[in-house]
Amino acid sequence: MADASDDRRIGSVIAGYRIDSRIGRGGMGVVYRAHHLSLERVAALKVIAPDLAESSGFRERFSREARVAAALTHPSIVTVYDAGEVDGTLYLAMQFIEGSDLARILATDGRLKPYRAIDVCRQIGDALDAAHERGLIHRDVKPANVLIEGRNAYLTDFGLTKRLGGTQVTMAGDVVGTIHYVAPEQIEGREVTARSDVYSLGCVLFHCLTGRMPYERDTDVAVIYAHLSEPPPRPSRVRPELPDGFDDVIAKALDKNPDRRFQTCSELMAAAKAVVESAGPLSETLPPRRASTTGAPLEEVRDARRSRVLLAGVDASTRAIAHVALGGRVDMREAASAGALDAARDARPDLVILGAAEIVGALRADPLTRDSKLLLVVDESAGRDPRAAGADERLSTPFSPLQLQVKLRKLLGADAVGA
Repeated sequence: MADASDDRRIGSVIAGYRIDSRIGRGGMGVVYRAHHLSLERVAALKVIAPDLAESSGFRERFSREARVAAALTHPSIVTVYDAGEVDGTLYLAMQFIEGSDLARILATDGRLKPYRAIDVCRQIGDALDAAHERGLIHRDVKPANVLIEGRNAYLTDFGLTKRLGGTQVTMAGDVVGTIHYVAPEQIEGREVTARSDVYSLGCVLFHCLTGRMPYERDTDVAVIYAHLSEPPPRPSRVRPELPDGFDDVIAKALDKNPDRRFQTCSELMAAAKAVVESAGPLSETLPPRRASTTGAPLEEVRDARRSRVLLAGVDASTRAIAHVALGGRVDMREAASAGALDAARDARPDLVILGAAEIVGALRADPLTRDSKLLLVVDESAGRDPRAAGADERLSTPFSPLQLQVKLRKLLGADAVGA
């Protein structure tokens, strides 16, 4: 960022730091490149906005959390050198990182190569876990707070109060995070834990892998609603060349229920690393569209992956006909009726073939399964079960293989079922 020629602080000295140039501006204030005159050390000096500094509550919290942040020592956490007040001006002196932040890199490059994305987020995950062990939650993990210098990644703004801005949310006057990366419990004002940072790191990982934020919507309200109510997005839908295993990793990291997420950031990144290592070399180009004999595209690239089908509580006849109809063209799993919801949450299938109506409502209500197509296979001779209303299609027993194929082609497409 270019220096502001009208910035009267440039050239002045605050707490022994000579301000050389302005390098950034945020909700809390302005960040300068500064030089400590006695220690001969370059630092990033954050000068807190005057209206914030006038608040006694803010000053008390700033002082308390600055002390906690200064006590953190980790290779991937920007070191806090000093914090205090001079002539009514609050300041925070930090390690100066020569490089750029991850937000600017993603804005320029679009996305990172998978191995690089894993490496960057692994370093940040290690930093978060180290802080969590000290009882400190970041609350605002986002690309703008990740600084990149060569192959090294650093997490900044750790544990410090964030100010309300155009892309932040606040509860009871306390800002809890930036909306594109914020955990549902932060939005709702519930207890924030280490797993809230796990959620945010999962959002950052998704952005690094795909070049897109998890929930890109037209308004802030729509983004917030998506975090609260919509299922986690699948990286493979944005970049079909990515292994499907990333879908499962992101689904767990972004689970609405904190107890069902990865318990630590290291656990999240170990799972992501296992996916990229098991996949081998990954192409950085999109696969070509499949074409008909006339050369016209048959489907979008994002639909190139194999469909997922879950058979839940179906009888032996339905199971056999489904295997014949679908063959090896889909990834098929089976589960008993009692375990159908858990199996669907784990597999996140495109289609669930159900042998009972009891589970339809639960599948439609769960954020991770509500988008799956539901085919209900039941005996309707005694009348329709009102609980079946949420199913996309019904098939009454007994039925022929052709009848099942017609339903499957309608729900999955002709290519999944075959001729």
